[in-house]
Amino acid sequence: MNALVPDGYACPAFSISDVFLAGKEKYVISQIRPADIDAVSGLTFPAFRPHLTRCLSGEVHDGFESIAQVARHDGIPVGLLLAQSPAVAASNCGDLPSPKVAKLLSVSILPAWRQRGVAFRLMRAIETDLRERDYIGLTADYTTLMPAWQPFERLLAACHWSAPDPRLLMSKGYCREVVKAPWLDALRELPSDFEMFEWTQLRTDERSQLQHDEAEGSIPYVLSPFTETQDIEPTISVGVRHRGEVVAWMIVTRAPLVPNALCYRSTFVRPDLRAAQALGPMILAAALRRHAASPIADTRPVGVFGMSFDSSIKMINFFRKRLAPYCFSTYESRASVKMLGSPAQADQTPRA
Repeated sequence: MNALVPDGYACPAFSISDVFLAGKEKYVISQIRPADIDAVSGLTFPAFRPHLTRCLSGEVHDGFESIAQVARHDGIPVGLLLAQSPAVAASNCGDLPSPKVAKLLSVSILPAWRQRGVAFRLMRAIETDLRERDYIGLTADYTTLMPAWQPFERLLAACHWSAPDPRLLMSKGYCREVVKAPWLDALRELPSDFEMFEWTQLRTDERSQLQHDEAEGSIPYVLSPFTETQDIEPTISVGVRHRGEVVAWMIVTRAPLVPNALCYRSTFVRPDLRAAQALGPMILAAALRRHAASPIADTRPVGVFGMSFDSSIKMINFFRKRLAPYCFSTYESRASVKMLGSPAQADQTPRA
């Protein structure tokens, strides 16, 4: 089993009596140790490796604590599980998740130890740890682009997680190829009472109004243009004004887990303007052209695009017919959750 779930707190140690068998060989599960860092770094994404030292230092980063469990044989790490949870101090911070819900980041096992129950025991260990500290749940977000997504889903099922829930239809494509799609040239001109602008030109009063609208609930948090601000590419991202108000945007960010890609992360059009103006395709086309013409395309030539399965049939069809055919990969983003009200019932350890 080798699954990476593709964003401090010192883990409590398990007793040395918590010894498990993989065939005739014994292994233990306990907290991460300073000497483990080099050995386990290769068992998670580069973007997640800072979590390893945060587990040891107790550092709180962006309101989250890091949690790690390590499986060892003869003192040598053979498996790693990483998770994070909101710090207690973040318990009343607006849209942050509940402080009693943790997020699984990655679980990975050395090849020689796969199919021997180690991943299952790591999952049970983190669930037990969280349950004892009154956590109510553990979530996981991942994609079917992940090399081991099918074994990962079998692991989730064995640990009594919820059935995988498809969230996003996703594609990856080279911006300088996607921008050649015929539909971009077929788009009509932006109406005269609308103005397209580079996101760097967002005014202070406009920012304040959008933040107010978000707080009031008229802008969904997941489409906020103010999350992941440290990763936004403002010269690629665009907005649209209409009669003095910002009514649409396409926010493009540097993809933290894909170093050669930009993520077309947040597309929003005010509901009363969605039907007739084709603003969605227009702002996508504008951002694509900016990406393709920018020097950024030399180091980050790939665009990552996503469409919620909750979107209208019209939008999903646009994605499938107009965008995905010009990309080199199409896949799904999925989610699962484990409620921690009672221990998982399992008579045997699955071979995961």
